[in-house]
Amino acid sequence: MSTKPDPLFALPAGQSADQVGMYHWDIRTGQWSWSSEIYLMYGYQPGSVTPDLALVTKHGHPKDRPALAEVFEQARRTGQPFSCQQRIAAADESTRAVVVVGDVDTEDDAPSAVHGYYVDLTSARLREAEQLSELAGEAAGLQRAMASRATIEQAKGMIMLAYRCDSGAAFDLLIGTSQRANVKLRELADRLVAAVQSPDEPPERAREYLEAVLTRLTRPGEDV
Repeated sequence: MSTKPDPLFALPAGQSADQVGMYHWDIRTGQWSWSSEIYLMYGYQPGSVTPDLALVTKHGHPKDRPALAEVFEQARRTGQPFSCQQRIAAADESTRAVVVVGDVDTEDDAPSAVHGYYVDLTSARLREAEQLSELAGEAAGLQRAMASRATIEQAKGMIMLAYRCDSGAAFDLLIGTSQRANVKLRELADRLVAAVQSPDEPPERAREYLEAVLTRLTRPGEDV
């Protein structure tokens, strides 16, 4: 007879279980037994239903492949231990995230029973989802900040060209205008960039100046 699996061995690093329940499936008689914790994971009061593969199939999450019932059947056929992460579509309409581990007993070289543990990780999964949501929000905020910064840098470049000043002076001018007009810096930068990119009249003098600078920069040994 094989040794019982450790129910916490299959847990991902750093995760804790809401609860752990034991099960036993006598392959010869077809009889199942669950501890009270597994009944609750399936949304039932302990002893209120008779556990079997049909019940496991009924409450398997439709998107989990292979289904948990198939995992049990494979253990019965092969006699191999297993560990898998599954979801339970419970009778109380909740969804439980569980790790199921199992080992197989044999008699006369044939599988005679499957036994092991359900480890409920639902709270841990919810915490992970919350953390991912927070990270997504932070990433979106960072993306917006980067876009804002890019627009401000564009506006600074336009001011540097027009006033022939350095980056610091251009930023000071932009901030001063923002404060006097009581307009947010990002909004002012957006307006300036949009206005310069779509002017009423083509900025021929600015274009001529930039073309002259680019020409000088592409001549060997010359600078602005």
